[in-house]
Amino acid sequence: MSAKKLLKWPKPWGRYSIEPPVPKNGRQSISDREAATGRSYAAKFLSELRDRGSVEEMFELLPDIYFYIKDRNCRWVMCNQASLRLLNFRDQAEVYGATERDFFPPKIADTIYRDDRNVIDNNHRIVNRTELIVDETGHLIWVSTNKLPLQGKDGAVAGLMGTTRILTRTDQLPDDYKQFRAVIDHIQAHVGTRIDVKELARICHLSDSQFRKRFRGQFRLSPQEFILRTRLQSASKLLITTDRPIIEIALKCGFADQSYFTRQFSKFFERSPKRYRAAWGQK
Repeated sequence: MSAKKLLKWPKPWGRYSIEPPVPKNGRQSISDREAATGRSYAAKFLSELRDRGSVEEMFELLPDIYFYIKDRNCRWVMCNQASLRLLNFRDQAEVYGATERDFFPPKIADTIYRDDRNVIDNNHRIVNRTELIVDETGHLIWVSTNKLPLQGKDGAVAGLMGTTRILTRTDQLPDDYKQFRAVIDHIQAHVGTRIDVKELARICHLSDSQFRKRFRGQFRLSPQEFILRTRLQSASKLLITTDRPIIEIALKCGFADQSYFTRQFSKFFERSPKRYRAAWGQK
């Protein structure tokens, strides 16, 4: 998010800019006046909710789960401390008015936005959905997400509240995903070598076509896309935790050459491996 980017608030609260950037990780700090503007908006938003009490109670009951509230425009209104750590922020005021594109790569941000719009526009619930997001160090991680519409006093959907829980092991996947546990373990264990989708189908005791259909149905990614993201995850970890040459990391993570790796990495993270390392690497 640019230091000069304006966050457009729903009227009558206007807009404010976020500046300057925090040198360590590229995030922005804001003034007391801007923080007060954000807090006023959050207070106004909550005052219009029919179930405000249950929302505030949930904040206190979820110290280890990411909890957040968004308004009807899919902009963040508030979140708990765990969410602040995930997003690398120090104060709730820093997330007021932000969208997913301020935090995540475009492909992931756009998927989250479509889900949010479905919840808000269609009064839809998302329960125990497994998906990929990026954590505070830029790593791709699997999470279980829940999103529920929030109704205003007039009964109309005013926004949504959601929870996100990191799945640190494949045995934490929901029951619907457990048939793919061995497949995911196989992909992560062989990230640096050629992975045959037909072999993955055999691991699941499914035909090639059945496997592809069920895998996409569960993960909303084709097996090939999942493999690519797993490779990118492994590469991102090596970029920020080691000083290995980029070509060495590319080959270790299963990419044929540095040029192809750079194209795929830049397309997903919107920055080259070199710039990614400079932004997120160990200081």
